[in-house]
Formats: sequence, C-alpha cells, structure tokens
Amino acid sequence: MDMTDRGRLKQHLISWATASPLAGPAGAGVGTLVLADAAHIPAVTAAGLVGPRTLLLAPGDGTDLAPAVGYQGSLTEPGDEFSNGQDFFLQTHAYAASPFMTVFGPTVIRVFDGNDFEAFLADADRALAEGVFPEFLITSSVLLADPAALSGAHNPADGPALRLYADRNGQVSTSPTGAVLGTVDDSLDTLTERFARTGSGAAALDAALPAETRAEALRGRPFLARYLEAVSALRGLMARGATGLRVSGFGSRLTPGLAESGADADLADPTLPIVLYGDGDGDGEAHIVAGNRLFAVDRRAAQALECLLATSGEVGGLVPAAEVEQLAELFARHDLPLPVPVRVPAAAR
Repeated sequence: MDMTDRGRLKQHLISWATASPLAGPAGAGVGTLVLADAAHIPAVTAAGLVGPRTLLLAPGDGTDLAPAVGYQGSLTEPGDEFSNGQDFFLQTHAYAASPFMTVFGPTVIRVFDGNDFEAFLADADRALAEGVFPEFLITSSVLLADPAALSGAHNPADGPALRLYADRNGQVSTSPTGAVLGTVDDSLDTLTERFARTGSGAAALDAALPAETRAEALRGRPFLARYLEAVSALRGLMARGATGLRVSGFGSRLTPGLAESGADADLADPTLPIVLYGDGDGDGEAHIVAGNRLFAVDRRAAQALECLLATSGEVGGLVPAAEVEQLAELFARHDLPLPVPVRVPAAAR
C-alpha cells in the first residue's frame, strides 16, 4: 500500500470511528463501510451501498475480496488490533480499561457498555471540578469513538451515507455499538430513513447502554460537548509539544474574580473558542482554539476572551474595555468575528 492509499485508509477510519466528515464531495454509496464477514460483499454491492468514493473493508488478505480492501484483526473488539496487512495498525480499547493500557500507536477508545460510560462520565465530572483531564484521552494518537453521541452534540455529518458497520449476521448500524438499522440487503435510502427515525445518538450507542441511561446523564451534564472540545484542543496542543495546560472553565479561570462570579455561559456551548493557559503568573503566553485554528496570545487577550465567553458579553468590571477592543482587533486580523456581543459598561472603560 503506497502512502496515498495509507493516508486514505487513515482518513476513512477516523471518519468511521468519530463520524467526522470525509474530505471531498459526497457521492453515491457509503463513505466507509466495514464488514465483519467478507461473505457480505456481494449483498452490499447489489444493494448499492458501494460507490466510487466508498472504502469497503472486509476481513481477509486475498485478491478475491474486490471491491473490498482486506484487513486482519478487528475494529470492534476491545483489546484487538486492526491491520492492513502491511504497515498500518489501529488498536481498539474499552474506555474503562484505557487508563491501564499502553498506547503503542493509533488507538480508538470506545464505550462498549455501562461500565465504560460511567468511567467516561466520572472523568468528565473530574475535569469540570478539578481541571484534571485523563492522560490517555489527550494523547495525540488517541481518538474517542462517537463523541457526539456521548456528549449530546449535534453532528449533521453522521448517518448511513457517511459510515456503516455490518456484523457477522449481516445486521447494519452506523457504529458497532449502535442500534440496528437494517441488513446488508437494504438500500442506502432505506437505512437513511431508519436512521432519521432512530436518531444519531441511538444509532451510535444504543447497543452499548440503555437510551434512558445516556439521556439522563446528558440532561445533568450540559457541559459534556464542551468537555470533548477541550479534550480535542488539549490533544492538538500536545501533538505540538505543549503540555501542562489548563482549560478555562474546567477547574479554574485565568481572570481574577471570574470564577467567583459564577459566570459559566461558555460551558454549555461547544462552538465557542476555547482558552488554554499554563500555571505561570504574569504576562506569559496562552492559547485560543477557534474551530480548527490555533492562536498563541498573551494572557491579557486570553483573559478578555474568557470573560466575554463566560458572561455572554456582560463583562462588567472584570476586564477593561481597551483589552476587549484589542481582542476584537486580534480577531478581525484573522477574519474571525467576536463570538459574543460585547457590552462593557462605561465604568470599565
């Protein structure tokens, strides 16, 4: 397998595990379709699930798998490893076991059952209260499967047109831990209609834990989607060598008095930028993650932004107007609008 094929394989596996969009235009067929049994290749092909953009993966290493690409191991069993038979390996770990596992390379962490889900929630609760994030989850080579389903975030990209998994019995779902949507004989339109009725969260996790268990946990934790965005931000910075960072709103704030004010509007909105900073005092460097963009800023700019986000723009006397204006200029230079309306009283000017 050349580097182009290897890169395509990695992109598709990330998309399949996390429901992240694939690059390029959508076309006929499923983006990524993983089979647990190569005997289902004729059925999914006849059903129209395989199109020009589809990466079809099936167990085996023979040339008779066409149009599928063969693999060894598993993408669905905790503790197992997927291989393309050449130079690419992907481990799968159960969430609850992950703190005790050694990460040797690319790894997907999955919630396979209620025990895994409770461990996930406990880690999120600790991060909110203490600012401590699980080390294994922010490792640069690790991805958490089905993050939107775990946090309740809306993911318009997810669905049968993006990803499917067919088990050994030919039952089809978007995720190996999700509700059954049909069989390998069903068309993409049929599977998409059932997905719309089922819901993306159920389609990703209902085989792992009861729907009400997940729903109750999400109702009591509106910060979960923000937490997973913070995990992604920390993971990205760790890949660049930045470690020991704190995340605004999780266990601490950078601006004196902000934590005591109780302002936390940012915690319920995963789309807002994220402010990260080290433990040092003074005018040291901080970071802003806005979407897929990363900026290094001084701590005064980071303080202005976290105040705006936490208070929905009602910063009061927490930050001088001049610093808010400087922040607005910084965002404008990078073609970014300020994420919230600014309302600074005259007394703060």
